[in-house]
Amino acid sequence: MAKKQSLNFSFGNDELESFVNQYKSVAVKEMTHSQRSIDERVYVNRTVNMDKIHFVGFDMDYTLVEYKSPEYEILAFDMMVKLLMRNGYPEELAQLQYDASFPLRGLYFDRIYGNLLKVDCFGNILRCIHGFEHVAGNEIERLYPNKYVQPSEDRFYILNTLFHLPETYIIAAIIDYFDHHPDYEKTPEGVRRGTLLLSYKSIYQDLRSVVDVLHNEGELKRKTLEDLDKYVIKQPKLPGFLDYLHHSGSKVFLVTNSDYSYTERLLTYMFDLPGQSKPWKSYFDYAIVDARKPLFFQEGSMLREINEETGSLKIGIFTGNLQKGKVYSGGSSNVFCSLTGAHGKEILYVGDHIFGDIIKSKKEQAWRTFLVIPELTKEVAVWESTSSLYTKLQNLEFILAEMFRTTEKMQMMTKLPEISALRKEIKETARAMEQNYPSKLGSLLRSGSRQTFFANQATRFADIYSSSCLNLGNYPMHFLFRAPHQLMPHEQPTSEGLNSPGPIPASLNMKIVGQNMICIDHDLDEEVDNGQCFDLESAL
Repeated sequence: MAKKQSLNFSFGNDELESFVNQYKSVAVKEMTHSQRSIDERVYVNRTVNMDKIHFVGFDMDYTLVEYKSPEYEILAFDMMVKLLMRNGYPEELAQLQYDASFPLRGLYFDRIYGNLLKVDCFGNILRCIHGFEHVAGNEIERLYPNKYVQPSEDRFYILNTLFHLPETYIIAAIIDYFDHHPDYEKTPEGVRRGTLLLSYKSIYQDLRSVVDVLHNEGELKRKTLEDLDKYVIKQPKLPGFLDYLHHSGSKVFLVTNSDYSYTERLLTYMFDLPGQSKPWKSYFDYAIVDARKPLFFQEGSMLREINEETGSLKIGIFTGNLQKGKVYSGGSSNVFCSLTGAHGKEILYVGDHIFGDIIKSKKEQAWRTFLVIPELTKEVAVWESTSSLYTKLQNLEFILAEMFRTTEKMQMMTKLPEISALRKEIKETARAMEQNYPSKLGSLLRSGSRQTFFANQATRFADIYSSSCLNLGNYPMHFLFRAPHQLMPHEQPTSEGLNSPGPIPASLNMKIVGQNMICIDHDLDEEVDNGQCFDLESAL
């Protein structure tokens, strides 16, 4: 192996610039030959040096194993409807059909008013949906003063995971059904028929009990195992990917909340590939089922060994060294690290659950984190195709800032400039961006120039992220995933008020009414009127 070059950085700026340019020229040549497509890339929030990662762990569901969409959501949705009807809900619900274009992850459900809320990282409401109807801005302001909510309030349930997609749709569908049923009278917090009050909170409690039956009692898993070809995506690259990690010197482990029998059946299916004869357990140095995350990253539970012949637990607490080829149940991250000799920052854990996999492993144990976001491929494709709209949005916000930039200009004005028309165009541009995304509720990660709560959680707690865990195999295992430097506003090399993209490009899509006049439409939360005009020249 070639000896690493010893670098001395005590040289002047000219020498440093020359050295940087050499590396840039090499990087450009490499990218022309091996540039990764959108669905092959790994994105970086915080620098991760893979050379220092010695353990790579995986969740199973929606991480190593990807379920087919919308087939899997339809299965869960139909099962929820049947259980609700069995519990007394109207038989007409059987006519409901799952619409994959509606639900979006990261929404808050308000158990008091029955609304689905799309919020930003500060709790400001970006969208409000009641049933299938969008709530107007003035009504949002009435229900939620300042259009703001506290995420920590008990009234809100965050629908963050891919398992929540059918749940999101069914709660909207049921509320829409009762709100429009002629036999029921709508009230602020539910519906009423005679002496019967059906609150939105009680509807959601009924739904959550049904979801618990599906997941905790294994109903959904049993149906999934009956037709794995219909509901599970086989990954031919998976065995080679895990072998690649092993050959690079990493220990590979599995930590899943699924029970042993489901894990055994599912992973046996995943590794049943042409030319593949090794059992799935041979690809993992350690395997833990029934982990009960996020509890696993806190106090955990008893660590016990699985009797693989019967699938039952062996008696007593396991205290020996974890062995390859064996499967264990429960435990905790502390016990795992103690028995394997692993240390927090040399572990990279890969999962799809923003709370159970990523936030808790990062906050409680300081593990390095890799978040799988299957929606990311479509998100990036739409983002690139709507880049002109984002440029327009930046320029509109630049104009808005310039209108108030200098004291001298403000003193020259006899009255404040008319900004309602400009704000309308800003919101309409944001709306146009949202309409390009697959979900009717827009992007998972943003609304216009504002990031969603989900995006903020991903940025804060996921060191790296991608659309698939397999994309890690597209990089050498000594790769340095380097995050860009983050500057605070006072560190930005700009003048006051000029933190924006600069002049408006000629391609800006605005309606020119007269000389230097721009016709601008209105509000993201309200109906669009015929438009107002404001004078760009007088504003500037």
